[in-house]
Amino acid sequence: MFGRYSAKRQATQGGSVKKIIRLYIGCGLTQAPPEFVAEVDRFKESLQAEYHIYHFMGLEGGTNQDVYRRDIEVCVAECDLFVAICDYPSIGLGYELATAVEALGKPTLAVAHRDSKITRLIQGVPLPKFEFRRYNELEDVKGFIRDKASGLLMPNPA
Repeated sequence: MFGRYSAKRQATQGGSVKKIIRLYIGCGLTQAPPEFVAEVDRFKESLQAEYHIYHFMGLEGGTNQDVYRRDIEVCVAECDLFVAICDYPSIGLGYELATAVEALGKPTLAVAHRDSKITRLIQGVPLPKFEFRRYNELEDVKGFIRDKASGLLMPNPA
């Protein structure tokens, strides 16, 4: 449905193969202040040593169809874990969440600052691969990601 799906990237570390988790970190852009967007960019950069990070197109460049293709057909479809930062209202982020959770069954972590007003619908998703958590500082989300990602590296029971 969403085009190509590549295998997990792997790197060698001391002769052993290490799986690299592919993260897509999405957030609302249109209503968010520039400071928030810059903070999310810095946060994503801080994760690059540990994870492969997919980047959304943003508010500039490309056509509307390019944004859809990149954000949905590449970022959401190919990631191993979708992290949705829900601090600001966003129809686009909601669409990405629905695609990841409902259409593709992706492991998904939705997060919001403790003071952000978040729709009850997102807080009430009862699906096993979905989790909603509150954070005090965006840096807290790194631990949430590690917890969720560690479950992705566990061997599947036979």
